[in-house]
Amino acid sequence: MPTELERYRQVGQKASAAMTEVLKAARPTWTEYQLAGAGAEALWARGLHPALTLVAGDRRLPLYRHATPTGEKLGRQAMLVFCARGYGLYANLTRFVCFGSLSKNEAELHRHVREIEAIALSTSQPGITLDTVYSALAQAYEQHGFPNAIYEHHQGGTTGYLAREIVANPLTNDFLTENMAIAWNPSLSGAKVEDTFVILKDKKLENLTFDSNFPSVEVDGRLRAVPLEM
Repeated sequence: MPTELERYRQVGQKASAAMTEVLKAARPTWTEYQLAGAGAEALWARGLHPALTLVAGDRRLPLYRHATPTGEKLGRQAMLVFCARGYGLYANLTRFVCFGSLSKNEAELHRHVREIEAIALSTSQPGITLDTVYSALAQAYEQHGFPNAIYEHHQGGTTGYLAREIVANPLTNDFLTENMAIAWNPSLSGAKVEDTFVILKDKKLENLTFDSNFPSVEVDGRLRAVPLEM
């Protein structure tokens, strides 16, 4: 029998492969509904349930953090979010596609969220409470020049058998432990980063939703996804 972690790895790999496949096939003329539908189809084809599929095209991307899809066309860029369930386990990830090149300002926003997330990931160790990580995120936002961003959307928390089992806030004093899964999702207007990690026994974090076929850069020793530019 496979262990629960082995099953979780399978779910993460399938979810990220579905994400990569769909964003590489996407076109600016697609509607947000079409991208969400293609994402759901790719997940179902791999035996995963699309528990949540969010999409924002170019116009809506700066306006909404939690973007339910509409009939608008994507335009020059889009965000796709999966909360994909398999074996009762949730793989959560966010990716972006740009049909062309990101502007300097857009690239900077994505850099900011990656570096802000790195603080949360480095703080996520056994024995640390969720409010400690939340506080670290708040400080990171402020250091990057976005002191109010912490209030503009939830920041994530623990995951596993729900998309978020506990959403971190200033009062969540629950402790992180070995073999616990986490998914932080810091965001700014038009930029976000999200993957599902598990805290291993050696205190290292394993990214369950990393896909080497999707572009990435190293941030604080970890490979983090960057927008796919086509």
